[in-house]
Amino acid sequence: MIIKEYSKLSAQVIEEILKLESACKKQDKLTSNIFLDNSLNFNPNINSTFLLYEDTILISVLTMFVPTQNEAEISGFTLFKYRRMGFFKKLFKAACSELTKYGVHEVLFVCEKQSVQGRAVIKKLEGDYDFTEYSLKYNRAIVSNSDHELSRIKLHKPNIQEVEILVTLMQQIFNDSYKDAKCMVKNAFESKFRDQYLAVLDEEFIGVCGVSFESDGAYIFGFGIEPKYQGKGFGKDMLKLVLDDLIKKNVDVIMIDVNSTNERAYNLYKKYGFTVQTAIEYYRKEIK
Repeated sequence: MIIKEYSKLSAQVIEEILKLESACKKQDKLTSNIFLDNSLNFNPNINSTFLLYEDTILISVLTMFVPTQNEAEISGFTLFKYRRMGFFKKLFKAACSELTKYGVHEVLFVCEKQSVQGRAVIKKLEGDYDFTEYSLKYNRAIVSNSDHELSRIKLHKPNIQEVEILVTLMQQIFNDSYKDAKCMVKNAFESKFRDQYLAVLDEEFIGVCGVSFESDGAYIFGFGIEPKYQGKGFGKDMLKLVLDDLIKKNVDVIMIDVNSTNERAYNLYKKYGFTVQTAIEYYRKEIK
């Protein structure tokens, strides 16, 4: 048995992981993808991918998304014939050791709702249910023509000189700390696969949105309007403009995640053509 740890992935390693992921998703009838983009981790040197091999065969993988020092999101797969042998637990132990080096003391296990075995593993690792997110996919065909009125805002793609504007908005909208917001914005600017947008109303910046481009399409994240402008339809305007921009770029698959408790956002996304594809459960655990 060999465990390998990576902060960056080569094309060959990614291919190995995707092959294992495909086999596990087929076996367990799952749809969500493992997270392999480490460009938004708060520290680029942190090892965020852990692979376990028997001889030369990759049998288990654990990946971490660590955008802040507060917590790490953990997901993974193990080949069916090697389950219940403690292999994923070994990867988790290695991941915890790495996280504690960087002062991260909480993890969120990411588990597709229908994954019975996934929940069983998390139970053994003593993760406590925290919340559920819905993963939604855009379907342009079901958007009503009546929804396409003129927008009252404009989209602006910020440059590196406007980092502080983004940071301030993220603090106001998402209650992020200055340090966490600055780190996420900086990493997004340095990534080749992410775009950022600012919503502009009468020369005032009132909203933010990010888009991550992956092999299977685009993922909208960090979508929000400044609190004093919420409830006035500006979120609807910004969403429409972002979707129009992605459609112009010939992006076929557009996804967005929403917390199950955020009813306002969920209803907005449904109105604009998003339908639920998967429910993702998050389980929290403190590590030492």
